[in-house]
Amino acid sequence: MPRNKNNGAVALFFTGGTICMTPLAEHRGVVPSGEFKRLVAELEPHVGKVGLKPVLWSDLPSPHMTPDHMFRLAMDVKKTLEDPGIIGAVVVHGTDVLVESAFMADLYVNSTKPVVFTGSMRFYSESGYDGIRNLINAVKACMRPLPPATGVVILMADRFFRVREAAKVNSLNVDAFEAPEAGPVGYVAGEMVLLTRSPACLAGPDRTLFEPAALEPATPLVTCYTGMDGFLIDQVRLAGAKGLVLQGFGAGNIPPGAVDAVMRMVDEEKPVVLTTQCLEGGVWPIYAYPGGGDDLEQKGVILGGRLSGAKARLQLMAALGAGRTLSEIKKIFASE
Repeated sequence: MPRNKNNGAVALFFTGGTICMTPLAEHRGVVPSGEFKRLVAELEPHVGKVGLKPVLWSDLPSPHMTPDHMFRLAMDVKKTLEDPGIIGAVVVHGTDVLVESAFMADLYVNSTKPVVFTGSMRFYSESGYDGIRNLINAVKACMRPLPPATGVVILMADRFFRVREAAKVNSLNVDAFEAPEAGPVGYVAGEMVLLTRSPACLAGPDRTLFEPAALEPATPLVTCYTGMDGFLIDQVRLAGAKGLVLQGFGAGNIPPGAVDAVMRMVDEEKPVVLTTQCLEGGVWPIYAYPGGGDDLEQKGVILGGRLSGAKARLQLMAALGAGRTLSEIKKIFASE
C-alpha cells in the first residue's frame, strides 16, 4: 500500500489502558502510570519522517470509560481531523471496551482520513510487551492509509479489523480480537500494510453517520437469561428508559415470561432493539412462537441485525440523542 504523500502529522490520542500501566507496590495488579511521554519518546524513532501530535486526553482504565467519554472523544478526533496538516488519528485505549469506543467514533467521524484504535494486552514491564509494536503499526496505517470505506479500524497483533465487525474474544491473549464471519481487512507484513479485501469489497452499504448532537443516557442493555420474567424490563421502563436493547438467545429469541413487559415498552412507542448473545449469525425473524424473533418483530420490536448488544445500545443512544423518530430508528437498524 503506498505511503501517504501528505507530509503532515498523525494525531496520537492517549486515553489510558494497559499499554502504559505498571505494577502497584505490594500488589499483584497494575495501575495507570501517567508515563505517556515515555511512550511517545519510544515511538518517535520508529515512525520515520512523519510527525506526531500527541494529545493526552485522559489516563483511564478501559472499564472507567463511559458513553459520554466515548462521545466526547469522538468529537475531539473529528475536530482534529479537520486540520489539513493531520493525515490520520491513532487512539490509544484500554482493550476491555476498545471496540465500543471505536464504534462510537465510527458513528460520528465522517473524515476520509484513517482512524485507528489500538492498545496492548500486556503492561509496560511485562515480558512480551506488545504496546510499542501496536503503536508503530497503527501509525503505519495512517502513513499508508487504509481505504476510507473501511471506517474506523482496530489494530491489534498485526491485524486490522473494521470496528463494525470486530469483537474482543479473549481476555488474556495478545491476539485477543477477531471479526467473526468477516476476518481482518488488512495485516502488517514487514514494512507493508496489506489489504485482505479490495476497496470495492470494503465499500458495501454506507455506514450510519450521526450529526454531533448528544447521547440519550436512559438507554439500558438487558441480557436475557433462562426463566426470565418481565421484572427487569418493567423496572427500567418505570425508571424512565427512553429505549431498550435486549440480548436474546440464538437468532434473537427471549423467554416467554418477558414478552408482556417488552410489549409495555413498545406500546409506549419506546424503541426496543433485539440482539443476540451469539458472536456470529445475528438476529433473524425465524421463530414465530411467543418470544421468538419473528413473533417479536411482528409486535414492533426492532431487529438489531449483526450488531452486538453493546454496539446496538450505543447506536440507539446516538439515534435517540439526535432526535430520530421511531420509524427512522427502524430504518437505521434495518440496514445492519
